[in-house]
Amino acid sequence: MSTAYELLMSCPDDQITRMKLVWKAVAAGEWKEAAHHLRNAASEGESSWHGHCGELAGQYDCKVSMQRVPGLDNQA
Repeated sequence: MSTAYELLMSCPDDQITRMKLVWKAVAAGEWKEAAHHLRNAASEGESSWHGHCGELAGQYDCKVSMQRVPGLDNQA
């Protein structure tokens, strides 16, 4: 599984701006926004890099879901 930083460092030239937005969202703990940008990146190609974007978006979606469940430790 790739991290947002690894995806930013290895992204295609046409995805640099989007991945900077992902990086900023992750730094701010805005998992939903980061997942949104990653899903968009994943939908624009079929390389392994695009696949890794989709996988990471799924991880961030799980973080969003955990934040919404009352009684769980939401620091994850």
